[in-house]
Amino acid sequence: MDEFQDLPNLRHLRAFSLTAMHRSVHKAAAEIFLSQPAVTQAISKLETEFDQTLFERTPSGMFCTKVGEILLARVDRAFAELKRACEPQLDKNQKKLRDLDPTRLISSAQIRAITAIADHGNFAMAARALGMSRPSIQRTARALEKALGYKLFVRSSNGIGLSVAGDVFARGAKLASREIELAREEIEQFWGQKVGRMVVGSLPLSRIDLVPQALMRVLDQIPDLNVQIVEGSYESQLVGLRNGDIDLIVGALREPPPCPGISQTELFVDPLSVVVRAGHPLARHSTVTLSDTVGYAWIVPRRNTPSRNLFHKAFRTRALAEPKRLLEVCAHGSLRALLTGSDRVALVSRRQVRYEEESGLLKVLPINLPDTARPIGLTTRADWVPSAAQSLLIAELKKAVTEYSAPGQLNPEVRKTRTDISLAQG
Repeated sequence: MDEFQDLPNLRHLRAFSLTAMHRSVHKAAAEIFLSQPAVTQAISKLETEFDQTLFERTPSGMFCTKVGEILLARVDRAFAELKRACEPQLDKNQKKLRDLDPTRLISSAQIRAITAIADHGNFAMAARALGMSRPSIQRTARALEKALGYKLFVRSSNGIGLSVAGDVFARGAKLASREIELAREEIEQFWGQKVGRMVVGSLPLSRIDLVPQALMRVLDQIPDLNVQIVEGSYESQLVGLRNGDIDLIVGALREPPPCPGISQTELFVDPLSVVVRAGHPLARHSTVTLSDTVGYAWIVPRRNTPSRNLFHKAFRTRALAEPKRLLEVCAHGSLRALLTGSDRVALVSRRQVRYEEESGLLKVLPINLPDTARPIGLTTRADWVPSAAQSLLIAELKKAVTEYSAPGQLNPEVRKTRTDISLAQG
């Protein structure tokens, strides 16, 4: 990935961070065991790379410029991610030996190598992605393993891959790289350049109107923003979120949260509706109950999703036998085609079929299911600090929620933010 190629020299970043903290090149040099000229040169190279003045040099010390402060905040977060990623793997003697800073021997080349290996799954493809030979990337990876003092790689029948500890460190490396990428964006935005990159995970309900509407408003204000919408299962999006490949997920929240370090912000509560095609036999009746649908074939979401769990709950709490003929469908296009072309029944959000209902293709049956309401909102990393563009998207998502209501619903209120950190493993 390009952002990994653009990762600055970590030793230069560390020299910059320590100089900012001590406001002194002399003290920074003493802490990292370098000469003062070496630290001065590292800062100079960093200023050249970013094409920015990072310090105001005064007789009383080195003080960060406004741009320097922007970079410092992200650099410190990057080093914190790296330290958090490898610290649990070190025994007490190693921690004492390295003064609780196991990242001091890591290089940018090693970060690029392990992130590429994590992304591509093996050394050969990672080497190709980085424009390196396989022996070269193997030497770099092994040097990282030696610097950290624990196993990052394991051999299996499929070849050499990341160990559990290696996977944890690769995640921290990717999050650290993303912080530096955000620093570059924020510096450009400081000078009025409206650029950047944002990756949004979109679950079925949100991708119909909520995310597109909010993103169009963001792009009206930041037209050069590079936006990627990621679809797919919640599980795959959660992996991307935790690795830093996805910035936030919009859709149904999980209760309890799926793993530690995840923050959930509820935007509104969305009830589910029983939907059929226009002209369906059940659509002819003014009064319909859930028991009337048992004999029909149903379209249902994937197992273990909130909507699927609510489907089972709706029948169970009413002491009804569940329909036997179930067809699992994830894609909205398939759902629409199957509903309009058959007498199948589906339990979906009314917002999700808004356009089909307004055009007369589908009909919502008059079955009240208040116990099927589920929270819809944002899922992020708990310690995430959004960029200006990401903050703007969140604001536009909240605005879109308050401006729109599904047919027959009141405008939902934006509920207060809550941070849920679960101790469950996952």
